Amino acid sequence: MPVKAKRDKSESDQDDSENEVVGTAGQWAQGLSKGVFAHKRSAGTGVKRSIKSPGKKTIRKRQKLLPTGTTCGDSDFYLAQCFASRSEVRVLDRVASHNDILKEAEQAVDLLQKEVFAGVFDSIVQFVTDATKHASDTIPTAVLLTGVNMPDHTKVFSFLISKLEAVTPHVSLVGPGLSLRALVQQMVVDLTTQEDDGITIQGVKKTEASLSTLEQWYNNQYQAGRSRPPLILILQDFEGSAGPALQDLITLLRRYSGLPFLLVFGVATTITTVHRALSQAATARLTIHTFGSPPATKHLDQVIDRIIINPDTPFKLSHKVFQFLVENFLFHDFAVLHFMEGFKFILGEHFYRTPASVLCCDLSTGLSRLGSMTNSELDCVRRLPSFREMVEKMECDEGVNLLVDSESCKEKVGDLMTEFVSHTRLFTGLVRALFHLVKDLPRKPLGKVLRDLYELSMKGELTSTQQFKEAWQFLKLISRLDLEQKIDLVLAELQPLDDQKLEPLISKMLDTKTKLADLGEDYNSTANSTVSSPAISSLSAKLAAPQGVAPLILPSSLPHSNLSTPLTSTLNTPCGSSVSSPAGKVPTAGKLDRFKLQQSLLAAMRDKNKVAPMRPFDIVRNDFLTSLHTILTDLLLPPITLPLHEIYLFSATGAIRRHLVGAPRAALHTALTDPWEYLENSALKIQDPGEIPATLPDICIGYKLHLECPKLINLFDWLVCWNTIATSSGESDTPDPVHQARFARVVQELQHLGFIKTSTRKTDHVARLTFGGS
Repeated sequence: MPVKAKRDKSESDQDDSENEVVGTAGQWAQGLSKGVFAHKRSAGTGVKRSIKSPGKKTIRKRQKLLPTGTTCGDSDFYLAQCFASRSEVRVLDRVASHNDILKEAEQAVDLLQKEVFAGVFDSIVQFVTDATKHASDTIPTAVLLTGVNMPDHTKVFSFLISKLEAVTPHVSLVGPGLSLRALVQQMVVDLTTQEDDGITIQGVKKTEASLSTLEQWYNNQYQAGRSRPPLILILQDFEGSAGPALQDLITLLRRYSGLPFLLVFGVATTITTVHRALSQAATARLTIHTFGSPPATKHLDQVIDRIIINPDTPFKLSHKVFQFLVENFLFHDFAVLHFMEGFKFILGEHFYRTPASVLCCDLSTGLSRLGSMTNSELDCVRRLPSFREMVEKMECDEGVNLLVDSESCKEKVGDLMTEFVSHTRLFTGLVRALFHLVKDLPRKPLGKVLRDLYELSMKGELTSTQQFKEAWQFLKLISRLDLEQKIDLVLAELQPLDDQKLEPLISKMLDTKTKLADLGEDYNSTANSTVSSPAISSLSAKLAAPQGVAPLILPSSLPHSNLSTPLTSTLNTPCGSSVSSPAGKVPTAGKLDRFKLQQSLLAAMRDKNKVAPMRPFDIVRNDFLTSLHTILTDLLLPPITLPLHEIYLFSATGAIRRHLVGAPRAALHTALTDPWEYLENSALKIQDPGEIPATLPDICIGYKLHLECPKLINLFDWLVCWNTIATSSGESDTPDPVHQARFARVVQELQHLGFIKTSTRKTDHVARLTFGGS
């Protein structure tokens, strides 16, 4: 580390020294290469030196670099610089569009989270209110089953605290891994801290914090005999807080019966975790009430419905990007917070990669921005692949006019933007309407939730998939009552769209409802609404046959020795009975004829495949489904098939996977073979991956040398080669103790990273654990 200037006792020297430390940015990055973080103490006092973030010093410089008349913060400044590094087309407008979409999404998620947990929080507040009215020998305890989505718990408990503030101002939220003393101190300080007009007033100092001090302070604040607010202690991560310290804390809280304590445990797993983590003596002092929270998948479905599927949101995701986000949520931590972080990154990547995304906003704002764009700014729209493909399919003069004349281009782009927004709204409405039809079908071939059907629809050619064909077969068997209910739901979804393309379908559905009403009440039952199969008809005919007729015994059911017995042979049947053949005729005496048996089986198969006559309800139902199938085939086209979809829709799945799916081994290999990729120091830049200059850090030289070695590495040879490169000396020179220590640290760090291990075969060798070269 760089040596700091010696401090004098004067305040001016201290300030100068502090500014010098802040200006040295290497101190913040040097610990990363070493794998440790050192907090040096002052020589005389032994107190940790306070180092301010180097970012605070450059705030004024950043504000000077902003364009005149703009008032954006640091995040907007960096975002604008990032967008401008790719393209300088309407940078501030792109930043504004990005912030508007992101703000609406975050507000929608916060509102949804409050709505999802509103019922649970109201129940907890009611439990707290009731617990304060009744004295008890035990501590009232609320166990909130939060689920395994740990990153979302911080926001959930912040909402809970805001709800509990209506009952009591004394709420303490403690984290995991604290000792008994730290638990008591933090709890007492939090419970005694109050706010008055935005000013925080601390009731008890941390050094004096104890339960007896808390009892004395509480009795001074609230007189006995009156209604006194409870003291609520919240453990957000019960699994991380459970232990001897928590059990001792419960015992201490129970001894102070004059204080109305109430506990809230946030349990990520099940209620049995509480009984396994706490002893029986501790749980006997608690009155536990369990409160379950809704599953994280339900919350995700609502977030996707409100943000991604919502047609009012201009930004859209392609099929593969949407599938990646959902799978990343389902296969990892079920955290909506991480899902939104991924969505936020994708949104920023879209506005960074596509300069034409300046038009990705509401339609009126986009058309106004389009009207003010110059001819050079329109080139970012002309370069879009979908626009170029559309121009290539046009007549020669019309295509050239769009590429040369800015007014014609603006008019055409405006029409395409209007068409895209209209089609997106139509597409979303059709997906929702189709979901109403198939959501309760057996086996749910098109998915259980709306996002599954939306994902399949975004993929394209939905009506030709096997899942859709299976669902359509089930729709052909629905009853009249179900059909009427589904038509009502579809009408409620499509009529508000007010689209001319849907008028034939809407009129067809209204006509179907009228025809169903005219059929009468005889077709209400399920039996009248389904077609009887040939097997059921045959079984009914057999059951209705005269009782005197003996059952048919097929030849295959007879013993092998009797296969040649004539069918008119004596059987154990009532007198006067006769055996009927499959064809319905009594065969004459004689041996079994294979040709006649074949003919009878073919006749039976033809009778089985004979279609029963259709009833009026079947005709109405099939007519409606045929019209609906035609509309879905023609109009349910994914937005990615339209021109200018690059403005609104993001489809670069590869870039998202590289950024959001971590590859730590590849990143570590890159950092050790080419450290310039991360440090961007000109002295570290190399032209060839096999080059090993002396300017590289010690661990990088050692790592690149170890890549050239076999399975067993001789430590002395490795040391000689490393010393030759690091000191630019000859191979015959003996390394001095300082360089030997530096090399020993390299070996230890590589062993800690898992690249080498000590060898049991040879004591002066180490074994290499990774292979593949550079």
